[in-house]
Amino acid sequence: MMDKPYVTVGEIAEHLGCQVLGDKSEKIFEISLYHDSNENSLTYVPYGKIDLIPEICAGAILTRISVGLPLHRNYIISKYDPHEMLADVIAFLIEKGLYCCDVSVKPMLSDSSEIAENVSVQNGAVIGDHTVLSSGVYVGKNARIGNNCVIGANTVIGDNCTIGDNVKIGTCCSIGTENFEYHKFKDGWKKLPAVGKVSIGNYVQIGGNVVVEKGTIGTTEIGDFTQIENLVQIGHEAKIGVQCHIVALTAIAGWAEIGNYVDIYGQSAVSNHVKVGDHTVLFARSGVDKDIDHNMIISGFPAQNHHNELKYQAFLRKLFRKSIKKR
Repeated sequence: MMDKPYVTVGEIAEHLGCQVLGDKSEKIFEISLYHDSNENSLTYVPYGKIDLIPEICAGAILTRISVGLPLHRNYIISKYDPHEMLADVIAFLIEKGLYCCDVSVKPMLSDSSEIAENVSVQNGAVIGDHTVLSSGVYVGKNARIGNNCVIGANTVIGDNCTIGDNVKIGTCCSIGTENFEYHKFKDGWKKLPAVGKVSIGNYVQIGGNVVVEKGTIGTTEIGDFTQIENLVQIGHEAKIGVQCHIVALTAIAGWAEIGNYVDIYGQSAVSNHVKVGDHTVLFARSGVDKDIDHNMIISGFPAQNHHNELKYQAFLRKLFRKSIKKR
């Protein structure tokens, strides 16, 4: 770790125009989500999560709060919402070389893999045994594809993506595409640069034209044995559990968390930062804008308990019939 590029807490604070509470000389090697942080990382803590600060293991924490903080941490104290400063922080870390993706190691291709003639595999990539890369596939720098995988024609696997064993990905997919995370300021929208990754587990099946965004500062994750049909969008930092079943035209926004054994049927949408519990079913066209507990059957927009949604629809039909009779 010590041979990697780093910046100090003081350098970050000076760049942002912020105060430091703690050791300015503390070395920072990366930025991470608060629940994935370590002693060498910088993390930011939204106002709604400040109660988690005592449990966070990070080299430094970017926060707006300066009262009652545990003194054994290093803090960069912002006058504004820390999320507003993320774009500047990430850009600064990239400028300082912390996320340089210049790889000189040639790709490692298993002798038993099947690679079509017009496939492009970048330096640092590793392709496992008996894996098939179809025509037009692009594999980015430092990507890892496991054993017995099939990657469909014209699919792009982005830099630093990790794909497990026995994974099938359809045609024209984009795994690890650029994130779509913006923050709105008074003078307009500002995009947050992405330095995160995508991690796909074992025995995952993904249909055609599926898009999985790489994380902004964390990892977008898809769990083992999950099945994703065609035309599904999965946002940055979203986490999909094991053995989920996600049907076509579903959109899962950034930072959303889908539990294990969840069924999501066609044209459903899950808002950002929303959590869906284990063994939950979202019927077609569900619009989930708040957390859903475990073992629920959900439908409608805004999504609610399916039984309540049926009663609501029956009530609306009854009102409609009464209004027609009055006319």
